[in-house]
Amino acid sequence: MTAFVSIALVASDAHAQRQAAAPRLDQQLTALRVIDPAMIDTSVRACGDFFQFANGTWLAHDVIPAAYSSSGVGRDMADRNELVVRSVLEQAMAKRSSPATNSTQRKLGTFYASCMDSVGAESKGATTLRPMLARIDAITSRAALLTEIAELRMSGANVLFGYVPSADPHDAAHYIVWLLQSGLGMPDRDYYTDQGSGADSLRTAYVHHIGTLLGLAGEEPAEASADADLVMSLETELAKASLTRVAQRDPAATDHPMSLAQLAQLAPNVDWPAYFRAIGLAANVAKVNVASPEFLRRASELLAATPLHDWRAYLRFHALAQLSPWLSSPFVNEDFAFSANFTGAKELLPRWKRCAQETDRLMGEALGQAYVTRTFSPEARVKARAVIDDIREAFRARLMRLTWMSDSTRA
Repeated sequence: MTAFVSIALVASDAHAQRQAAAPRLDQQLTALRVIDPAMIDTSVRACGDFFQFANGTWLAHDVIPAAYSSSGVGRDMADRNELVVRSVLEQAMAKRSSPATNSTQRKLGTFYASCMDSVGAESKGATTLRPMLARIDAITSRAALLTEIAELRMSGANVLFGYVPSADPHDAAHYIVWLLQSGLGMPDRDYYTDQGSGADSLRTAYVHHIGTLLGLAGEEPAEASADADLVMSLETELAKASLTRVAQRDPAATDHPMSLAQLAQLAPNVDWPAYFRAIGLAANVAKVNVASPEFLRRASELLAATPLHDWRAYLRFHALAQLSPWLSSPFVNEDFAFSANFTGAKELLPRWKRCAQETDRLMGEALGQAYVTRTFSPEARVKARAVIDDIREAFRARLMRLTWMSDSTRA
């Protein structure tokens, strides 16, 4: 939705500027927030340091908002647009009982109202987690463990390995299942393997975070602390077998198509037909692409060798980590405090912003439809189309002047 909003805002602002009585160019640029001449550092020669010349005054005076890790015109546009999104969602929430049961408007309103129910979240605390935690605690076999891993993965928890439908690297006309390395509570494998005081401090903070969430969910302090160490140990093994970010950027390093028989040979401790059924795929999946064979091989080993108690602790934590931002304040505050180690944010976003972003993440198409209905009038559509047509025409004109390009390529 962001690209569309940018075009719409530019089109709308540009039209408003054309209607004015020929303001100066610097006034037009300031109003459009494209270039603000006041932000230029004229004490620096443009030919000597153009970046400092163009941005120096802005860099000296801009303050990153406490709830964010960056600042800029894009951030301003996003904030402005979120106010519109908030209005759309609050209207849908207020009228959620009126539209038809399966209507987009009702779904948006119901979802946003549920997210905004801070009173309900505070009163319920961890009680809403009891059925899920009881299900995890009831795991007594490797088969039940795999079923629960699939269940939590379906609900969005970051457990063990991931999957995604994507194009077949060798047949772009078809999609296949990609199996991906996953299952870490910190953003990257390097946080588990790097050496030094900074890395050690972050790992200590992570173990504390794991124990805190487990304690908030009902574990005794000693048990939560011991389980946190077990979770960290299990994730460290997964991290050691994970590809680095650099390796993941190499298409050849993640191109490993396999039949189901080959997959079973690589990771024999996973009942793949049962797992695929549990995540909603056909049991007769014929072909997959394994992005990281070493990771999947090690995950299979750990599924067989790691005590079930350790796996239950791992699953409890990851289920809690997924839901903590939407539970009572102790969970929310702990989730934010730890995530701030990676984002640099000093304050938690207001609840309405978090709920608007979550609605966009999970119901983006529906929210985009409601947004367009509210904001994108037929007149605005004409203006946006004119902007797009101008860009296409400018691009076409440049193509026609490229002497190195053949006529057939231009066509």
